[in-house]
Amino acid sequence: MRNLLLTLLVAFCTVSVASAQTAWNHAATWNPTVTVSGQQSQGHGIAVDAEGKIWYQPYYASETTQPAWSATPVNTRALYIFNPDGSPASFSPLLYIDYVAGGRDTLGGRTILNATGAKAFDPHTGRGLRADENGDIIVMQYHHLYRLDHKTGQGKNMLIWENGQSGAAPAVATGNGTIFVAPVVPATGRALKMYDKDFQPLGNALDMTRGFSRSFEVSPDANKIYWSGYTNHGVILYERADEFSAFDSTGIVIPGVDTESLTWQPGTGWLWVSSGSANDGPNRLPGVTTNWAVDTWYAFDPAELAVNTVPAAKAMLTWVPRPECAADRTAANCGRPRGLAFSPDGQTAYATTFAVNGEPAIQVFSAMPVAIEKIDASVPDRFVLMPAYPNPFNPTTNINFMLNETGHARLAVYDMTGREVAVLADQTMSAGTYQYSFDATGLTSGVYVYRLTFGGQVANGRLTLVK
Repeated sequence: MRNLLLTLLVAFCTVSVASAQTAWNHAATWNPTVTVSGQQSQGHGIAVDAEGKIWYQPYYASETTQPAWSATPVNTRALYIFNPDGSPASFSPLLYIDYVAGGRDTLGGRTILNATGAKAFDPHTGRGLRADENGDIIVMQYHHLYRLDHKTGQGKNMLIWENGQSGAAPAVATGNGTIFVAPVVPATGRALKMYDKDFQPLGNALDMTRGFSRSFEVSPDANKIYWSGYTNHGVILYERADEFSAFDSTGIVIPGVDTESLTWQPGTGWLWVSSGSANDGPNRLPGVTTNWAVDTWYAFDPAELAVNTVPAAKAMLTWVPRPECAADRTAANCGRPRGLAFSPDGQTAYATTFAVNGEPAIQVFSAMPVAIEKIDASVPDRFVLMPAYPNPFNPTTNINFMLNETGHARLAVYDMTGREVAVLADQTMSAGTYQYSFDATGLTSGVYVYRLTFGGQVANGRLTLVK
């Protein structure tokens, strides 16, 4: 295997960000009704099945169960399933796995004998969700791997992956159904393993992983692994020629991200990766300058990813924090982007974050096609944010601004409570005059503030949306 450190000794090239992107606007917030108070914000997994239902997995216990041997209920984990309109599915919450062939498991743990020989409940924390090639749901619950029928929630397969070792969110090669499972913490003997559709072992993809990881992804043909071990400060690409060959690392292809969630977007085929959080911030790969924003997912075309290159983002989506976190995104306990999934048509995104408390379980975003157009290439003598027009508007308006030098520009929209409701641009831009067409279809009527930040300068404008 090649030495990845060699890639850090080579100067990274920067690809300019494309002028056309897709903006994702916050459309709704969903929270499940839980029995254990305060545990709905501990998001750890999210997936969308073949019917468009949204599956949500908290990390900690959110429900209770009553073992026959216990005088009192014990706390356990559950899965929550939403219909596309946000209502709970008929079999939500899911606390138990009833198998098609008979038998039952408690999803959030099992009965064991403790050191004294007494019965005790061994909890299984939520570790991640994926949809497989048929739209069924693959669940990693600590070291248990399940496949659930997306129509009924019944269990089809179960595997105790590595007893005593916690697994990261699994990855599924949708072209052939190969399932990849990896440890959260790398160590000798802890491999990234492959399984077929029936959970039968296919051997090791990697004998040992690199870096502490919550998530990774694989290509549909199972011949590329996008390894996110976020303590590596970048996404590493491993490739093989075919299913009979060994994987080898090519190097870091998305530098500067401390990624805790990755997923594919239907339709575009783009790979979405989270940038980092207040706990593990982005832009920390030594020797490489990047400007990824905190609590943001970025989309990349896998065909454009290359070693020693900072890739151009095709689109971006930013978690909308509660007000105290909006004021300071680097504050502790303001969440870690932990899961992202898309509707089957790729036009709705569902995000979750792992927060100590206070954040919603799921934020729903809608795709709004927009264009940032450079309408004048001449260099202005100053930085200017112009009044939006028309204003009041319904539902689109134009926002123009002038940049007097090349630099990183961020254009965002806030409601009157200070909550960020849309990030319109967050990228490096050259000097010139730009026009942005903003579509506010997903927002309610009211007054909003749009803010442009550039080179330490900040300018604000006001918008009035009338529907």
